[in-house]
Amino acid sequence: MVRAACEPAAPAMNSLSSLAVATELEPLVERLRPRLKRILRGYGIPPHDAEDVLQEAFLAVLSKWESIDNKEAWVIGTLRHRCARYWRDRRSSVLEAVDSALLDILSRPQPAPQDRAVLFWDLETVFETLSARHRAVLWLRFGLGLTTEEVADRLGYCPASIRKLTLRSLARLRLAVSPQPPATST
Repeated sequence: MVRAACEPAAPAMNSLSSLAVATELEPLVERLRPRLKRILRGYGIPPHDAEDVLQEAFLAVLSKWESIDNKEAWVIGTLRHRCARYWRDRRSSVLEAVDSALLDILSRPQPAPQDRAVLFWDLETVFETLSARHRAVLWLRFGLGLTTEEVADRLGYCPASIRKLTLRSLARLRLAVSPQPPATST
């Protein structure tokens, strides 16, 4: 993995001979190998991408070879920069991969606030058609979120009666809300 990537490639340089660069580069790579591995592991670069990151760093080193004074520090700094750039590019590519059409499909349309108000008003109108006892059970059970036992304690009933009363109340609400079939005359 890292060993193959740390091997210097044959540089294509006009002003410096390939042999001179190779003789300087090989010992540098051998000295820095453990440190390069640590940096790659520290940045969490996957092994299959570590080789590419190292090659990019060494290509940058080779392109500036003549002007670099402290080659060890330059290689380390360049590798760190390339590792940070790797993750930055990776994050942006993930964000760009999300298609806006897909996001439109996945996002659910939100109803308008006035639709909710109209629905609440309709429910309140139907709710008023129930008896006071049925309204009280439904309000305590679903409006305030009390348990069946808590509703039974408040109204003075046993929990089984509250369950039956709740079911009857919901059935009456369902009947009031469902469309009535037209009366046919015989």
